[in-house]
Amino acid sequence: MPKLKIPYKIRIMFETGNTLIMWLPFIFKDPRRLRFIPQWISSFLPGKAAFKDGTVWMPFEAREWLESFLKKNMNAFEWGSGGSTLFIAQRVKNLVSIEHNPDWYVKIGQLLKEKGFSNCRYFLKEPQAGGTDYFSSSKYYRGFSFEEYCKIIDSYPDNYFDLVLVDGRARTFCISHALKKIRPRGYLLLDDSDNTGYAPGKELLKDWERKNFFGPKPYVINFYHTTLWQKPVL
Repeated sequence: MPKLKIPYKIRIMFETGNTLIMWLPFIFKDPRRLRFIPQWISSFLPGKAAFKDGTVWMPFEAREWLESFLKKNMNAFEWGSGGSTLFIAQRVKNLVSIEHNPDWYVKIGQLLKEKGFSNCRYFLKEPQAGGTDYFSSSKYYRGFSFEEYCKIIDSYPDNYFDLVLVDGRARTFCISHALKKIRPRGYLLLDDSDNTGYAPGKELLKDWERKNFFGPKPYVINFYHTTLWQKPVL
């Protein structure tokens, strides 16, 4: 009888104690979170990826919030494309998605075409060399400006978007340009929100109601932070 081959990532999860250390307090706080375990384990199977599965690459509870919130009459905007682009486009009236990487832009653009999503306006905005403003914290983009990338949302009316997802480059600057474009009681979602480099951007949202998501997300072993802010009615 042939020996069952267990994928490496799944085997590592159960050969170390770190997985148990992370999951136990997470489940004890809310036992209903047991529902995420099968989804999490299956995400490590060969060939799985967010863009292939058409899902958002963020904590499961954040994904469930998106599933419950997004409606067919909504307008959404995102910086940073991928599985989230397919996920959101399937659920809203209009999506605007901004990407800085030309290779990734071609890959996701092809998937949008294959899936028949005509409601997504997809833009490639590469960083410009020589800029000092609108910088990315990534060492790979030192000396590059993401000004055009951040400012593309300015071409849309104020109070227009029901949701803005910030999951790309120069996130603090993206947040600053998104503020006026989100409708009252609309939302801004920041992935990897525990990154200290995003503190100036989060400070701009200090008067908005906040909800934090922390926990497992598919395709990776560690737990991650995503934060949601709701724009107040002035």
